Amino acid sequence: MKAPAIRLFALITSVLFIAITQAQTSIPADPALQALYGDMAHGESKPLNPLANIGLILPDTKAEEWPAIREKILKRVNTAFGNGPVALKPAVNKFEEIERYQNYGLTHIKYRYQVVDEIWSEAILVLPEKFQQDGKSVAILTIHGTNGKAGKQGAIGAPGTNRAYGTELAKKGYITFSPDLFGYGSTINGTTEEKLVADLLKKYPEWSYRGIKLLTLIRAIDVLEQLPFVKKGAYGSMGNSLGGGMGLFHAAIDPRIKASVPSTGVSPAATNIFRLLRGGMNEEPTKWKKIQADGKPPYDVQEIIALCAPRPMLFLDDFNDPYNPDVAASFRAIYQAMQVYQLLGTPGHISVLIHGDGHDTIDDVREYAYKWFDRYLLKDSK
Repeated sequence: MKAPAIRLFALITSVLFIAITQAQTSIPADPALQALYGDMAHGESKPLNPLANIGLILPDTKAEEWPAIREKILKRVNTAFGNGPVALKPAVNKFEEIERYQNYGLTHIKYRYQVVDEIWSEAILVLPEKFQQDGKSVAILTIHGTNGKAGKQGAIGAPGTNRAYGTELAKKGYITFSPDLFGYGSTINGTTEEKLVADLLKKYPEWSYRGIKLLTLIRAIDVLEQLPFVKKGAYGSMGNSLGGGMGLFHAAIDPRIKASVPSTGVSPAATNIFRLLRGGMNEEPTKWKKIQADGKPPYDVQEIIALCAPRPMLFLDDFNDPYNPDVAASFRAIYQAMQVYQLLGTPGHISVLIHGDGHDTIDDVREYAYKWFDRYLLKDSK
């Protein structure tokens, strides 16, 4: 009789010991991680970012099948951008000319234009150096980077400076249009980027910071469409860093962009932690809510690039970027999207210039980019 009692006592003791040990060694939830990823149990495995390595097409995918594939990708992307007060589509918007002035031998025209509801932005249009009063010229959006209150001024600096795309392209015969992205330049007069975005999401809780920035660029093209001296039907875009990323996303959803040059604008959500550290939740709340729920983003950047096909895209990227911890992932994303260009019979419409000059664009790199526009915008417009 003693043996069963001893075994029962040993069993109870073991169970109690395991329970106590687990209680003592359990790791409390980290509030910061909970805010980012949701309420996940300790030790629970979730497949984070499985889109990072998928192929966009199969070896036997046919070109006529791509439109249906593209539509599915676009639906997921638009879901991540959220539901704003209007669709991310062209419209006839209000705008007004504020002033004209000369700088670097070029005519600058400042415009104020409506984005949505009471939200307006400003932009500087620069006329070509040899502009003919009765003529029409091709226009290129030149998009500033992360630069606070400087905004649009970041794209129209002195010729010869590393990001003065608006000035240099005007010297080469283009009209350039440099808008203030929402959260920068004139949009934060009397406030801050953080407060402006918080107020936006309070008013439009289902929208996103990326959504309003994209609409700002769409409405910029809407203004150009209404100017009599702009050649319609084919626009370009170029920007560095934030400007490169927004230029890429804009080209993906606005077919009026015929050729684009994003510089240091490709970084997969799967590998760039800075996307999480700098306002990732506000950038696309719907996207991050999905990641919290199941660890899976609704899309990644190779799909954004693929949405641009078959339109010409030149990517400027560096292998020593302090803001992109895994540049190999960026190159892989471009390579994945390149397969779609091959599928559509336009392999020459996607190109990459890789340099070692860091998060910037030096003289030779910019000249290469400008010739890309000459190839696909100027020559086709004559």
